[in-house]
Amino acid sequence: MAINGRSLLGGAAAVTVAALVAACGGTDPGPVGAASPVPSTSPAPTFLTDAQYVAELAVIDKPVSAALTKLAASGSKANMEATAQAASAAAAQVRQLAAPEVASTDNAALAAALTVVDDDLTALGSDSGGAGGCTAANPAVAVGKAPAVTELAAEAKTLATAGWPTGLTMPKFPKQQNRSLSTGTFLRNTDRTGNGRLTIENGSSGSAVVTLKRNGARSFAVYLRKNGKFTVKGVRDGSYTVYFATGTDWDAKHKGFTSDCDYEKFDKSLKFTTKYTSSYVEYTTYTVSLYGVLGGTASTSDVPPNQFPAP
Repeated sequence: MAINGRSLLGGAAAVTVAALVAACGGTDPGPVGAASPVPSTSPAPTFLTDAQYVAELAVIDKPVSAALTKLAASGSKANMEATAQAASAAAAQVRQLAAPEVASTDNAALAAALTVVDDDLTALGSDSGGAGGCTAANPAVAVGKAPAVTELAAEAKTLATAGWPTGLTMPKFPKQQNRSLSTGTFLRNTDRTGNGRLTIENGSSGSAVVTLKRNGARSFAVYLRKNGKFTVKGVRDGSYTVYFATGTDWDAKHKGFTSDCDYEKFDKSLKFTTKYTSSYVEYTTYTVSLYGVLGGTASTSDVPPNQFPAP
């Protein structure tokens, strides 16, 4: 019992001393034999060599080049969407590259430029070809004018000058044209065996195509240049809805303007009648003006491009 008692007293004394040491600002050395903590270290980042980086860029950018080339050659909304998707995928892959440290800034800029191409082409695609809703617009023309494409080409050139060619090839996009027809050219002329007359005055900011529908079917459509005036003869009796499209650059193949388009219709129908007597024939004549007229009573409404009757 005495031995056990001394052991207990010794233990109490040891605890007291340890407590005093701690109170004086000392540190507990910890259990005997405990290992000292070893600071953790992260492995040094591994960068691609210049040759490896250039090879990776060539693989990543190849689909973008192919999509751009196809879009420039045969513009369509589908090709525009495909190019946007290719740019988006390439941007994500470029961001993941362990580019040489000195190329990191330009690599980030390339990824950003590809993202902007994706965003801009997606926006253009939602605008029926990127020409204000023009149904006949060639998307390739709008893409060629897009700042995002110019910026992507500039960034690719910057990388190439620094010794890291991207593999991007920028095709030549078609330019905006300014094609037109002569005033009075009929684009549709299948229903003019009557006596009525319709005079059209085009005071809009561009050329115009005026289309008349009777009983839901297109009767005729005529082209007028800016400031042009033309009288359509032989209008049959009936009630007609008058549609008119204005714009610039008439694409004969796609039967529509490619730039600066507006699509409208007159809210009130035009009713043509003919009256025969023993001595004369009385028929209806109208004059419509495609611009605001002081004292005019004819109101118009916008027509969605995809609902406008093609000539």
